[in-house]
Amino acid sequence: MKKTLALILMAVMVIGLLAGCGSSKDPAEYAKSVEGANVVAEAGSAGDELANEDEFFAKAKFTPVDSMAKALMEVKAGTADIAVVDYVTSIGSIGEGTDYADLEVVEGKDFDPEEYGIAFRKNSDAVKAVDAAIAELAKDGTLEKIAKNYKLSDLLIKDGKANETEFKEGDLDYIKAKGEMVIGITLFAPMNYYDDNKKLIGFETEFAEAVCEKLGVKAKFVEINWDSKEMELNSKNIDCIWNGMTITEERLENMSISVPYMQNKQVMVVKSK
Repeated sequence: MKKTLALILMAVMVIGLLAGCGSSKDPAEYAKSVEGANVVAEAGSAGDELANEDEFFAKAKFTPVDSMAKALMEVKAGTADIAVVDYVTSIGSIGEGTDYADLEVVEGKDFDPEEYGIAFRKNSDAVKAVDAAIAELAKDGTLEKIAKNYKLSDLLIKDGKANETEFKEGDLDYIKAKGEMVIGITLFAPMNYYDDNKKLIGFETEFAEAVCEKLGVKAKFVEINWDSKEMELNSKNIDCIWNGMTITEERLENMSISVPYMQNKQVMVVKSK
């Protein structure tokens, strides 16, 4: 009898502990304050920068993780309260019908708008060719069609202004001589991810393939550590970074970046109440 009672008490304690995992805070409350909350974001991402530098997160407990997918997993598991991710990641990746049906975006609190661009080595002449290909894809409707497949049409920038830079001949010839453009990515829907048949799909995947077809080369996708993306680029392990990369002044100083092609912002994802 004592043994049975002890087992019952232990079971009650375990259930209590599990119920205590994760936050019971109403999602709307996070729009006002994240004090004491466990916050995660992908290392080296705009979310990482935001969580470290924005005063709004000053009293939160921040931990960088390997990827945006991992950030969402941490919130789903209850080991983090908030994932700071790209808005595009939340589209089609969380909510009803997804693997993260119990997650939602905190309404009423998002952060400065951003623009995505494709990064090449500094002064790479490949940027000019890619910009021209993007303009063609926008004009003939291909870019719109790809974006529509991933519910991103409203975020497209169809007439982005080229980033000023000096170009040096040679990088485009280097890529064409190989017959392939090696594209550095991380996995996160809806940009680059695997479907049920283990095929790489996503907006960026199809977009890159369409541009590479215009250039007469094959798109070769390589998973990289986002936190060391510039090193991978400069060492020629990859030819470009094409994975929802936010254009910043610092990056423009160190890399040559294409025309902006998509709007984005950072949002907080939490468990639904």
